[in-house]
Amino acid sequence: MFKAKKRRALSAVVTGAILLSAVSVMGITIVAWANSNLQTHQAELDQIFADNHNKINERITIEHIWFGTDGTKFYNVTLGNTGTLGLNVTEIKIHDIDFGQIQPTPYSNAGILKDESMSFQEYFPWVSDRLYEISITTNRENIFQTEVLAP
Repeated sequence: MFKAKKRRALSAVVTGAILLSAVSVMGITIVAWANSNLQTHQAELDQIFADNHNKINERITIEHIWFGTDGTKFYNVTLGNTGTLGLNVTEIKIHDIDFGQIQPTPYSNAGILKDESMSFQEYFPWVSDRLYEISITTNRENIFQTEVLAP
């Protein structure tokens, strides 16, 4: 007669260990993915906040606008930066309100430091006693406008 050997059921222990390892690996993967995703969104939100904060602090004072002729008619705009940080003017646009004529002038190197002023002179065939709208656009996409009557 054969004697029955006592065997322990190792398959339940091995299965449990494999299952526990698989769940742990999946959990670590999900936590790592969520953490990197959160950091990406946090960086985007920080950048949006900084851009909007800087946009709010950007201020231009249109100090003086005058029209002149030196053989060709031109206008001159003097801008002052009264904000808390430097800014870059990217475009000055003059618009003849009565006739709809618009002349945009792009700028690529027109930085104005804090508490500084800068003048811009552009040739434009202005007409006396006409109302013109002047728009100044900055690199943060702020638009400052005023209206002026040509002499």
